[in-house]
Amino acid sequence: MGSAIVPFRSSLPTPSAGRGLVAYLTSRRNLTGSALALVGAGLVLADPVGLQGILLVAVLYLAGALAVHGRARVNRFGFDPGRLQKRLSEQITAVAARVPPEILARLQRIELTTTTEILPHLDCLPLGAPELYLIERTVSDYLPTAIDAYLRLPAGYVSSQPGSQGRAALDVLAEELDFLDAEMRQVAEVVHQTDMDRLLAHKRFLIDRFRREEASG
Repeated sequence: MGSAIVPFRSSLPTPSAGRGLVAYLTSRRNLTGSALALVGAGLVLADPVGLQGILLVAVLYLAGALAVHGRARVNRFGFDPGRLQKRLSEQITAVAARVPPEILARLQRIELTTTTEILPHLDCLPLGAPELYLIERTVSDYLPTAIDAYLRLPAGYVSSQPGSQGRAALDVLAEELDFLDAEMRQVAEVVHQTDMDRLLAHKRFLIDRFRREEASG
């Protein structure tokens, strides 16, 4: 049998590999490991211990590099809209078979407003806008907390607490979801109003621009 042909591979680093090397050399992981390695090198120079000193430097470098997590990407909104949308979808899917149809319909309405009218247009909101906090908290806390509290109760549970007027847990949950739905619709209105303001501002710009050109011509 003939000998297998081994494809030639250049030993020169590719541009992408070079960029990756530069990125690592300037990363916090490498800088922290290098700083600890320098400390170890200083100790070795002060008290030479042969090969054990080299091992100490290597161990300190690894300890520093492993102690630093990769740089997390911080979204300008304070959360990742894509992850928030996925979390909301997963929450509703997880409870769809465990809640009555009227509750599921409310959840789907909140999801529709959030995923089609709010999250795709977050750039309209200024940084630090209270609406951003409300969106994140609704999906991450308010909504799942309400659903979880309801599911912990027996089916058809009616309160016997004083002053509760014998209210059913289903009714309380429905009211909570209606409130959250109204809040999400209000956020959507803020987003739409901002878009409208931008559209009107662009219209004024165009009118002013063409009037100037007509006057100069």
